[in-house]
Amino acid sequence: MKGIAKKTIIGLLSVLFIALSVNCDETYAKAKHNVTFIYGVKSVTVQVAHGANAPCPTDTDVAGYVFNSWVGNTANVTEDRVILGSYTKIPNTAPLAATSLTGGLKFNNNKTAPWPEWWKDLNLPKGVPGVNCAVHWYNGSTGELWKTDIVPYGGSLPDPGNPCISGYQFIGWEGDWTNVTEDRAIRAWYFVQHTVNFYDTLSNDRDWFDQRKAGDQQSAWVDAPGHDGYTFSGYVTSDGKNFNKDSITSDMDVYAIYKKD
Repeated sequence: MKGIAKKTIIGLLSVLFIALSVNCDETYAKAKHNVTFIYGVKSVTVQVAHGANAPCPTDTDVAGYVFNSWVGNTANVTEDRVILGSYTKIPNTAPLAATSLTGGLKFNNNKTAPWPEWWKDLNLPKGVPGVNCAVHWYNGSTGELWKTDIVPYGGSLPDPGNPCISGYQFIGWEGDWTNVTEDRAIRAWYFVQHTVNFYDTLSNDRDWFDQRKAGDQQSAWVDAPGHDGYTFSGYVTSDGKNFNKDSITSDMDVYAIYKKD
C-alpha cells in the first residue's frame, strides 16, 4: 500500500506540475506590449503579442519630406517600445517645423541635455566606463523617455530624423550624439502648435477657406478673399474681438469682416 500511495502522490504532483506549466505558458503567450510609432504629425500605438513583430504604419507621407526609416527595432517585441520615424527635408520646400527657439538658436550644442528630475526613479541603462555609453532620447515637452542606445566608447550614432508629434512643432535636438565618451541625454525641442481656421463671412460656404498652423506666441495670417463691392477690414475671433495675428495662443476660428463700398 505504501508503494501504491507513493506512486499516486508522485503521479498527482506530476499532473499538477504539468497543469501549472501549461497555465504559465498560456499566461506568457497572452502577454501583449504597446509599440508607439511617432512619425510625421501622427502618433499611433499598436498592441503586439510577446515575441511577435510590430506592424509598421504605411501612411508615412509628409509634404516636403522624404521618409527614411524607422528608428528603433520592431522585431521580437518583449517590452513596451517607442519607434520614431526618420525624415529628410526636400530642398527648397517650406519647413515642417519652426526654425528657431527663444534666442534664435535652432538647438543647443551641449554634449548632453539636462536629465529630467523624475528619471532618478528609473533604473536606466548605464554605460561601462571606457567600454560603452548609454544615450537616452526624450521628449522635451513631457520628459517622456523614448529610447536608449548603447554606443561603443568614442563612437557616434547616425543623425536622427524629425520626430513630429500631433499638436507640436519640432524645433531641433539638444545634445550631441557624436564622439560619445559618457552617458548622455538628447532632448527633442517642441513648440505647442495651434490651428487657426479662416472663414469668409460673405461666402455661403460654411467651411473655412484656409487653415494655418502656428507655434505658441507665433503669427498666422492669410489674405482674405476679395468680393466686388466690398473692402476687407480685418478678422475677428468667435467672441467678436479683433484677431491678433502676431500672438497665437490657442486653436481658434477667425472671420473676415467686410465693409460695403
